[in-house]
Amino acid sequence: MPAKNKKDTLGLTPKAVSSLWRNRDFRLLFGAQIISLLGSGVTTVGLALFAYQLTGGISATAVIGNALTLRILAFLLFSQPAGVIADRVSKKRILIAADVIRFALLALFPFITSVWQIYVLIFAINAVTAFFTPTFESSIPEIVGGEQYVKALSLSRVATDVEAVAAPALAGLLVALLGLRWVFWFDAFTYLVSASLVGATVMPYIKRKLPKISLQSFLTELTTGTRILLGEPSLRQSLTLSIAEATAGAAAIVATVSYVRDVLGRGETAFAFVMAGVGLGSSLTAVALGRATGRYEKGARDRSVLHGRRHKWASRALLGGGLVLGLVLLPDILKPPLLVFGFLWMLNGAGQALIAIPSSTLLAEHTIEGERGRAYAAHFALTHLCWLASYPAIGHASARWGSPVSFTGAGFVCLLVTVVAMLLGYGKRDAHTHQAAR
Repeated sequence: MPAKNKKDTLGLTPKAVSSLWRNRDFRLLFGAQIISLLGSGVTTVGLALFAYQLTGGISATAVIGNALTLRILAFLLFSQPAGVIADRVSKKRILIAADVIRFALLALFPFITSVWQIYVLIFAINAVTAFFTPTFESSIPEIVGGEQYVKALSLSRVATDVEAVAAPALAGLLVALLGLRWVFWFDAFTYLVSASLVGATVMPYIKRKLPKISLQSFLTELTTGTRILLGEPSLRQSLTLSIAEATAGAAAIVATVSYVRDVLGRGETAFAFVMAGVGLGSSLTAVALGRATGRYEKGARDRSVLHGRRHKWASRALLGGGLVLGLVLLPDILKPPLLVFGFLWMLNGAGQALIAIPSSTLLAEHTIEGERGRAYAAHFALTHLCWLASYPAIGHASARWGSPVSFTGAGFVCLLVTVVAMLLGYGKRDAHTHQAAR
């Protein structure tokens, strides 16, 4: 692991300010994230309506499923090359370029006349997103500093959860008032706003003299992020628990509608109520975790103590999250009524947040500025690989055995993954820093 110093660490640095909201650059980036998320969420809804309109409803679900698969495939193919580039050039330039390109691609959506064009645009847009998202996430630690990083992660999680609730309502309003094509043009506009906000942000960039990249060195650098993740016990543990997060998340996204409609015999309002519970549980947990860890870390007298404390709470949160996910999924074979099921799904969201936030915290703790792009890109790719496996697994299981059995099976998977993660270990929990250079 790299030696930590005042420039590279996420510890007690001058960059950290007493209040996160006093950090102008974070406010700008957070605003860009909210605007961009809202646009993406609106397009997700719009895509379903557009596919239905284009195919006459006969094969709309197949089109949507194929589009989601292409989305994750683009992430897997392009995120790690993007990480190599992000560690060599200005992150700010990458973010602005990605936003402008996505604006141009989204603006073409209303003119699509066939299904293959949907596939091409979805793949292209998400190939660009594979450059944007890891680069954006890897820039946050450098903007906010160590003391405020967990709070920044919590706010980012809340923004994602709020988008999941607000975007469908906004999409419905846009379609009702302006028509379907304005859903895509709205999203395109949000990317221009995001690019403007990123452009106004002062992002640290240290110009380094790097050797000229060759094919061999490029291929070597492609694996750097993965080696960072697999070389640290706590990161191996968090990656393992990403399987549980993806399993529980896929259960909620893929099979909830079947359970609410077919098992409970309820309608769209009940489905929206249950899915809102997932977002609410995640948001409340993110806020509570940010406050609790802030108090726990406050007394850290130096970098090594702070780092050790982050290992402690992160490991407890990760394993607790895996346990929660397993326990909320197991009883679903008993076909709980709507209110009970809604409460369980609220805990589902809480468990996912308990895994996602400490995972990102540990990733920032064990990387330095010069390698963070590759590390975050590898994390982005590997976690989406978990989702790529869990989506069809839950879908096929639900089709064959029904959603209640699928939920309980997913619960057993989450508990098994948690046991494996516990056996893998979590690294040192006492005060320490990481020394050996990579």
